[in-house]
Amino acid sequence: MKTITIEHLTRVEGNGGISATIDGKVVTDVKFNIFEGPRLIERLTVGRTPEEDVSISPRICAICTLSHKNAVLRAIENALSVKVSPKVYYSREMMHMGEMIESHSLHTFILALADYLGYPNAIAMAANYGFEVKIGLEMKNFGNHIMKTYSGRFIHGENPIIGGFGKFPSREELIWIKNRAQQFMPFVFKAVKLFCELDYPTIPESDTLYACCEPGNNKYGFWGEEILLSTGEKFKRDDYKSFNNEFVVSHSYAKRSRYNGKPFSVGALARVNVLGERLEGNAGEMYKKYFNEHWKKNPLYHNAAQALEIMYCFERIPQLADILLGYEENPPVISYTTKNGAGTGLVEAPRGLLVHHHEIEDGLVKYVDIITPTAMNCEDIERYCHIAAQELLDKGKEEEIKARMDLIVRAFDPCISCSAHAAQVEQAQQEAWKDRLTEITTQTAPVFIGVGNDERSDDRIGLKLASVLKESGMANVFLESDIQADTALQERAQDRPIIFIDAVNFGERAGKITMFPVEYILNNAALSHKFIPFLSGQIHNEQIKNSFVLGIQPQSTDFGQNISPQVLDAMDKIIDHLKN
Repeated sequence: MKTITIEHLTRVEGNGGISATIDGKVVTDVKFNIFEGPRLIERLTVGRTPEEDVSISPRICAICTLSHKNAVLRAIENALSVKVSPKVYYSREMMHMGEMIESHSLHTFILALADYLGYPNAIAMAANYGFEVKIGLEMKNFGNHIMKTYSGRFIHGENPIIGGFGKFPSREELIWIKNRAQQFMPFVFKAVKLFCELDYPTIPESDTLYACCEPGNNKYGFWGEEILLSTGEKFKRDDYKSFNNEFVVSHSYAKRSRYNGKPFSVGALARVNVLGERLEGNAGEMYKKYFNEHWKKNPLYHNAAQALEIMYCFERIPQLADILLGYEENPPVISYTTKNGAGTGLVEAPRGLLVHHHEIEDGLVKYVDIITPTAMNCEDIERYCHIAAQELLDKGKEEEIKARMDLIVRAFDPCISCSAHAAQVEQAQQEAWKDRLTEITTQTAPVFIGVGNDERSDDRIGLKLASVLKESGMANVFLESDIQADTALQERAQDRPIIFIDAVNFGERAGKITMFPVEYILNNAALSHKFIPFLSGQIHNEQIKNSFVLGIQPQSTDFGQNISPQVLDAMDKIIDHLKN
C-alpha cells in the first residue's frame, strides 16, 4: 500500500488534512482530518448573560465573525421575543454583505485562482496576473470597510447588540459605500466571467444533496426562518435537528452531519443550485448564461458560485443603502424583560449554512448548540475526494491524485478554525486487510455475509467462504440466500459491523485481498449493482456506514464450478486469520 502526502494543504482557513489510502488499484480509505482543537465555546457561554453570549459565541471564528454574530443575535432575539426595527434588519444585512464580499474575494482571487492558472500561490501569480490579484485585494478591502463601519472593527466588533446597534453609520458613510459599490461593477463583471469560464476538471462529478436557508418571498438571500433542501423539503428553524444529525468520528475534532444517512453540501454552490433561479439583475443574467449541469454535481464550481454571489452582493449594496437612507431617525435599542426562552438563528455564512441554537433560563444561558458549514461539508469533502482518487487511479493517473484532492478541499473553502491543511495519499501496507479485520473483530463480533453467483467460477468464493465459516461453528455468518429470506437481519445485526465477503474485480492479481467500506461501492457503478438489493432492503443507513467488503480478486467469473487456486489460497488466508 502507498502514501502520497501533502504535509500542509495551503490556502485554506485553519489546520487539518485529507488522506487517501490506496491498496493496489483500490482506494480503500479517505479521511478528512480536522487538527484544530475544540473551541469549547458552547460550554464557555453557559451561565453567562445573553449579552455576554452575543460577545463570546462569535469568537469561535475570526474569519466568519459577522456570520456568527448575526446567527447568535437572531437566536437570542428569537429566544427573548425581541423584534428589531426594519432599519436594524437592513443594517445587519448590509453588514453581512461586507463579510460575503471580503470572504469570497479572498478565496476566489487570492486562494483558489492560482490552482487554475498554474501557480503555487497568489504571490507567484501576481507577476503575470497583477490586475486580478489587485481586484481581489481591492474587493476584500471594501468588504472589510463595510464590516468595520457596522461592527466597530474588522474582527469581533461589538457594535451589533441585542435589539439593535450601539451606533449607526452616518449618511455620508452610507453614500460612500453605495457609490463605491457601483464603481466596482466593471470589475465584478470581469470576476464573474473569469471564474465562470475557467476550465474546471470533470473529475470528480457526482450528484449530491444541497441545503441552505430559505430567504422567503421567492428571493435570494443569506438568512431565513427555514432550511431548504434541493429536494424541495423544508425544515423550520427550531426543527434543525430533524435535518442535521451530527455524529463524531475518531480521526477528526469536527463533528459530522448527514441527512437520511447521506452526505450533503452547503455553501455558495448549494445556494446557487437551490436559489439561483431567484437571482435578479445582472447576477440573474449571469446565472442564466453560465449555469449548467456541471454546477449540480461538480464541487469545483464552488468558485464560480462565489463569483456569482460577489455580483449579487455588489448589486444588493446600493439597494440596501437607498433603503437605509430613507430612514431619517436611528431607532433605539429594543429592551427585553423575558428571562426564559429558546431560539434558533439560521444564517448563510460565506461557506454555507450556519446554525446557532441558544436557550435562556432565569436570565442566563443554559444551553448552546452551534453547527458550522465546514462540519456539514466534511462528509461530502471525503466522498468527492474518494471519487476523484478512484477515477484518477482507474485512468492510470495516480500522480494527479494529490493535486486533485488539494483542489477539491480548497474549492469547498473550508473554515477549519470554527469547525484543512494536509493532503496525503497512502499506499496500504502489505495485507493491510488483516489489520482492519482485526480492528473490527476485536471490538465486537461482526456479521459476515457471503455474496456471489454459485454458477460462476471465482464468483462463488464469497458463498463458499461463508459456508466454511458456518460449518466451523462461527456465529453470525450468512449466505446471500439467507439474508434475502431473513427480514430480521437488522435486528440480528443491530450495532454490529456487517462484512460482505465477495469476489471483487478491482484489476489486481488473482487472489489479492482488499477490505474497504461498503459506502465506496456506491461511488462505483461497476461494483454497486449486486449490493443494491441488500442496501435498499435489509440494511438501514446507519448500518451502511458500519459495513465493509472483504473482497478477493477473481481470476475468472465465467460459468463453471471450478474456483481458481489463487482465490482458494486467499480463502484459506482469511480463514486462518479469523481462527487466530
